[in-house]
Amino acid sequence: MNNNNKRTIIEYWLEKSRQDIGSAKDNLNNNRLQNAVRDLYYSFFHAFSALLFNEEKLFKKHTHVRAIFHRDYIKEGKIDLKWGKIYDWLFDNRQKADYRPLVEFDRNEITSLYENAQDFLTTISELIIINE
Repeated sequence: MNNNNKRTIIEYWLEKSRQDIGSAKDNLNNNRLQNAVRDLYYSFFHAFSALLFNEEKLFKKHTHVRAIFHRDYIKEGKIDLKWGKIYDWLFDNRQKADYRPLVEFDRNEITSLYENAQDFLTTISELIIINE
């Protein structure tokens, strides 16, 4: 794949992450906390997918992405441990939001996670280096 196509796909994943963050804000503002949790999870997932694509790492499942995140980035010190904890929380609670009835979330906690989402996107974007 040439670098122009690679750059286009990476930017696609990063833009999806930005859109997820925007959607999370809308859902948070309208007190749709379950939807905000789902959006925040996907903002992290899509940002990290851009980094994986940049490094030509393939995956098939969300659990695989989570494993790579911890094994290759958190344990190796490439990404701060705090992001691993947030990613895990979002991973687990996105599933609760999607599949468990009557799940409730704390608005202050979701607001804090929302505030971290842009920083995570920035962190991931800084790790993406495209060889010219």
